[in-house]
Formats: sequence, C-alpha cells, structure tokens
Amino acid sequence: MSSIDYTVGAPALAQRRQSQRSEAIGQYAIALLCLVLVAIPLAPLLLQTFSAQPIYAWDGSFTLRNFQHLFGLPEIPALAGTTLLFCVISILFSTVFGTVLALLVGRTNIPLRGALSNILLWPMFVSPLVIGFGAILTYGPSGYLSGAYMRIMGAPAPWDIYTIWGLSLMSGVAMAPMTILYCISSAQQQDPRLEAAARASGSGPLRIVWRITIPLMRPALVSAFIMNVVAALEMFAIPLLLGGPVGIQLITTFIYDKGFEAGRPDYGLVSAAAIILLVMVCSLVALQQVLLCRVHRFISVGPKGTRLQPLDLGAWRWPAFGFVTAYIALTMGALAFGLLLRSFVSILSPFISPLEVLTLENYRDLLVNSAYRQSVMNTLLLAVIGGFVATALVGVIAFVAQRSTFRFRATVDLLAQLPRAVPGLIVSLGVFYAAIFMPGLGVIAGTLWILGLAYVIRHLPAGYGIVAPALLQVTRDFDRSAQVVGASWALTMRRIIAPVLKPAFLACYTLMMILFLKEYAAAIFLYRPGNEVISMTMLTAWIPGYTGIVSSLAVLQIAITAVLILIATRQFGVKLHG
Repeated sequence: MSSIDYTVGAPALAQRRQSQRSEAIGQYAIALLCLVLVAIPLAPLLLQTFSAQPIYAWDGSFTLRNFQHLFGLPEIPALAGTTLLFCVISILFSTVFGTVLALLVGRTNIPLRGALSNILLWPMFVSPLVIGFGAILTYGPSGYLSGAYMRIMGAPAPWDIYTIWGLSLMSGVAMAPMTILYCISSAQQQDPRLEAAARASGSGPLRIVWRITIPLMRPALVSAFIMNVVAALEMFAIPLLLGGPVGIQLITTFIYDKGFEAGRPDYGLVSAAAIILLVMVCSLVALQQVLLCRVHRFISVGPKGTRLQPLDLGAWRWPAFGFVTAYIALTMGALAFGLLLRSFVSILSPFISPLEVLTLENYRDLLVNSAYRQSVMNTLLLAVIGGFVATALVGVIAFVAQRSTFRFRATVDLLAQLPRAVPGLIVSLGVFYAAIFMPGLGVIAGTLWILGLAYVIRHLPAGYGIVAPALLQVTRDFDRSAQVVGASWALTMRRIIAPVLKPAFLACYTLMMILFLKEYAAAIFLYRPGNEVISMTMLTAWIPGYTGIVSSLAVLQIAITAVLILIATRQFGVKLHG
C-alpha cells in the first residue's frame, strides 16, 4: 500500500512544485513590470539631466552643466519667489476653506449637508483645465460676471484673475476638495463619548470643535496639507491659462515653455528643472510618512453605543448654510454656469440677451469636425479600456505585494506607490524621452498607446490606494483554507480573493475612468495629431480663441463624468469617498 501511495504522491508533488515555480516566475514578472513602469519616465529623465547632449545623441558622458545653466538663468530667483508665493496663497485658501467647509457639512446640523458635501467634492472629478476656462469666461476681464458687475455698478469689477492672487485662488478652489475629503472622513469617525463629555461639562459647539474635533483631525489635516503642497507644486493648467498671458511663470509653466513652446527645446535644462520639482514633491511625500508614523496617538474610534450626533449651531445654522451655498455659487456654480452658457451662445456678454444669440452650432461642430469627434472617441477609449487595464494591473500588483510570500513583496508595494510623488508633467516628459531612447517604445510614439502608458503610470498609485487597503481587510483564513485543500496561490487569488474584492475593483475602475477622462498633464509632451484627447483639444482650441468649442467640450467632459459617477454609484453601489 505504501508503494502505491508513493507512486501516486510523487506526480502530485512534482506537479505542485512545478506550479510553485510557475507562480514564482509570475510574481517576478509582475515585480519586474512594476519596476519597468516606474523606470520608464524616470530613467531617461535622469539620464537627460546629467547629459550634455540630447538623449538620442548621448555619448556616454555625464555632466552637471545643466544644473549650472539652470541656476545661472537671471529669471530663476523671480521664478522661485513667484512659485513660493503661489503655493502659500493657494495652500492657505484650500486648507482654511476646505477645513471650515468640511466641519460645517460633516459635523453640524446645517440644512442639506449631505447634498452640499457631495457638491463640494465635485472639483475633484473635473480637470483643472475646465476650472481655468470657466474662470476666464466668468471672472476674466471680458467674463460674464465681470461684465454684469460693470453694467450694474458702472465701474470695472474689483477682481483681476490675471494676477498671482487670481490664479492662486482659482487653484485653491481646485485643491480645496482634497482637504474637504480628508477632514470630513476624519471628523465623522470620532468617538461620540468625547463630545458627550464636553457637552455635559457645558461646552458649546465652537469650543467642542476647537478643543476636541480639530485636535483629533490632526493626521487628516497633515495629510491634506502635504497633498495640497504637492498639488500646488505640480499645478499647471490654471497657471498656464491665467499666468501665461501676463508673464507670470511658475516652475511647471517654465518646464512647459522651455520644453514645448521653445523653437529649439533645451532638453537638459528642462530635465534639470523637472528633477528639482520631482525632488521637492518626493520630499513632501516622505515628510508626510514621517509626520504620520505615530498616527495611532489620534485613534478615537472604539466600541461605542451611540452615534456621533451633529453639532447644533442654533441661530447660526442658517448663516452657516448661507456661507456654504455662497461658496458653491461663487466658485463651481459660477464656473459651470459660464461654461454651460457659452456653449449654447455665439457671443457671451451680459449686454446681450442669451436668447438673441442662442445656438447649437458649437455642439454641431463637435459632431461634424473629425478632429473634435476623434478626441472624444479617443478619450472614451482611454477611459474605458485603459481604465480596465490599469485596474487589472493594480489587482495583480496588490496580490503580489499584500497577499503572497514573494521575497520582494515590500519592494513591489513601494514601487506601486512611488509614482504618487511624480507630477503628471514629469511623467509626460519622461515617457517622451523614453520613446526616443528605449528600444521598442518608439513604435507607439504618437499613438493612443503611449498616452495610455503615461496615464497608467501616472494613476497607478490612486488605484492601488483603493485595492490594497481593501485587500488587507480580507481575512487570511481564506488563503489557509484554500492551501489545505491543495489550491495554488494563483487559483486562490483568482477564485476566492478576487470575487470578495469586487466592490473595491469596481471603485478602482470607476476612479481610473474618471482620472483618465480628466487627465491633461500626462499628455502635454505626448500629444500628436491623431491621438487627440479632449483635454489637449480644449487647450489647442483655446489658443486661437474658439471659446465656444472649448466650452462645449468642457460641458461634454463634465456630462460624461457625471453619467459615469451616477451609473457607478446608483447601479453598482460604488462609493468614491467616505
């Protein structure tokens, strides 16, 4: 009998070992793919930074001359000062307003706070390009509200968005939802017993917020602050649209001007500036990890028998509601109104009734003009197919990093999160260099494939940030049970763990499609006729003054995003925020 068991068991044991070898090879392949994705934009960029020649003519030598050239430019001190001032203003606005708005809609009893919180987060799903276009059409010198103010008051509008203050505040509007998202989630997850004790001792709402709620929100505030600094440093569209016409230049627009607008781009200079931006952003992301390393000190959620009750503002309830609605009306409401109205009229002016210039010509042009139509189709293809590919890639990387015995799983986890510190403009520039330097990538230059590659690299950490935490919440008893009955690691992930993570994968796919729909920075250096996307078509149509086309494309982009979010949340129960 024992010999029979031996002869039967030997093939099974050999098959099991073969399966384990195959799985190990697959895991190494996934790790290598993750490494390649990170290296594609960074390796050529680093090489170009320390090369005296363009990367395609590199002779094997290294130099620091590009940095010497960069710091020797006479405009660098002014560029650094302007970038610093821009960051301070936009971060201060987004942090202060974001925190106040988050507390009002997340912790108080103002009317319609649930609906208001959703509206406040909408700029997260809209491209900064759209916000910049809306700002010009609404608050620009010839904007609708600027003209309306002049018509009513008989004097020019007191605001000027073509200043460092104007572009900083508009950028702050785009950045504020990040603070709101972090702070709402943190404020709503606190232990109600702490506030109950404060009420029992006679504390009012303001004192409770100042002494209990805000101190416990410190990790969320730190995260929001760091992410706002990162967003300000990599902000490109709004400074380009509002600062470019009047000569206000930030580090991102400097990189764009020297590498895209210049007749003979200085690739070494551009790369040196890009590396400096990259180092600053990476340092901030690392600082965030250090500051939050003792986040357990702020844990306040534990066993509790009561729900966290909204703070009663009493007589201040309606003024607080008015403040929130006024913010919405003057920011995203006004910008959306300007874009929507301009898309349906031939001339946007408060001195002319919209009914007299009403037209569908702008939308007809989107259907008739092949370039506009192609840009919409390309964007949808990238969102639907590219988003699916990115989600699948996120899934296998998360399985290896979080749910395997792979020797280098911690490295895979780090690599998957590393692109979070790489601004979209640098991803675009790096992939552009890679297409010139790396064998094989030149074949996809100027196609949708290279845009898809840049988009996947750019947004890999966002998807990983959804799937990885969800994976950590799935008990490992599933893995052990599958192992007992002889299931391989790959089979366990595919047949057991993946179905459990279906909600997380749906949320990841939805987020990827939204991010791909609104992406613009990662396409800047990769755009060519034939691979047009909505964002780049809007930018190129804006230059000759086709504001009607730009507005209709912006409205279409917003509409597609809205429909996508509606389907995901209503039909599939996807939750995009806490």
